[in-house]
Amino acid sequence: MNWAELNPDLLCQIAKKVSDISDFIRLRAVCKQWRSAVHPSNLPPQLPYFIQCIRNNNSSYEFQFHPLYSDKTYHLTVQIFTELEQFTDLYGSFTGFVLLFCWKPPITGLLLNPLTGFQALLPIENDDMFPIYFGPSCSPEPSLDENGIDLVCLVANFEPPNGTAVLKWILWRYTDNKWRKITEMHYGHDESVVSYSSGRVYVFSYETRFLRVIDATNGITVSLLPEASSGPFDHIVEACGDLIGVRPFVEQEGLDEPESDYRYELYQLKDSGTNPCWEKVNDIGDRMLFHDNQRYWLCLRASDFEGCKGNCIYSKNCVMNNSVKCYSVTTEGTTQLHHFHDYKKSTWFLPSLC
Repeated sequence: MNWAELNPDLLCQIAKKVSDISDFIRLRAVCKQWRSAVHPSNLPPQLPYFIQCIRNNNSSYEFQFHPLYSDKTYHLTVQIFTELEQFTDLYGSFTGFVLLFCWKPPITGLLLNPLTGFQALLPIENDDMFPIYFGPSCSPEPSLDENGIDLVCLVANFEPPNGTAVLKWILWRYTDNKWRKITEMHYGHDESVVSYSSGRVYVFSYETRFLRVIDATNGITVSLLPEASSGPFDHIVEACGDLIGVRPFVEQEGLDEPESDYRYELYQLKDSGTNPCWEKVNDIGDRMLFHDNQRYWLCLRASDFEGCKGNCIYSKNCVMNNSVKCYSVTTEGTTQLHHFHDYKKSTWFLPSLC
């Protein structure tokens, strides 16, 4: 039998059963016929990898990929095609990208898909910029090729003579090898940008005590949500159709304890038409939440992945970032899944070949 002549439709069906991305890549590498028959979009749903990164030299970075429920480690060296200072932070987005960021003025940032080699320098306006989202553009049918890549940043401009900060958030879109500014919106000193998710910016007002939901593409407020009885949230997460407000906290006193772990209070939005309200929950059912210690969250269903446990939040150790913990929403207990003796910059990474 000539394996290169295997029916393309059959190959696609086989590829959809290959759960490990490394095996999927090997399948596509067998021959040209298999590669053309199996498109990267055929990659089955993936669990995030916990990744670590170190710089080998000025143009080379080594990534280490750690599967959630495995002792395997995959190594990948990526060549950087632009001058980049030693990065001070590594951000994940759960959308196939990571962000290498250097806070030393003048700040620089590089958007990178380590699996495909895609790279794009960030549009830096000044040294007071903080990214809160980067990944495929949000639309009814997101497609990297058609809609580009979105970047949402918080920016503070300090204006003379008294150095008052002008606060704003900006939506950039990367298409045709360049960044375009889509939306630029100012917000007040009595407001806080809580989260960005699925094309919406969530801004909390300490004056009105309402959470504004803003369409990021045009800056229009589409709805107002009340404050929870316990106070404002640190994060807003879209969790498989529900909106969840999250308040992380550290159980031990002070953030300088190396083994400090996150605990979480969760509130689900109960929308009864004209009277929405937040209700505290201690059970999120089949859902798994992944927290990156920044503003990045991902929700998956445990039943979509063999051997996975729902009703949990997976996060890094909040200080050393060298361990992976599983927090039970119901029991509030924490289980350590991975521990690494060496400290490297780390984050979650949801693999994508598109």
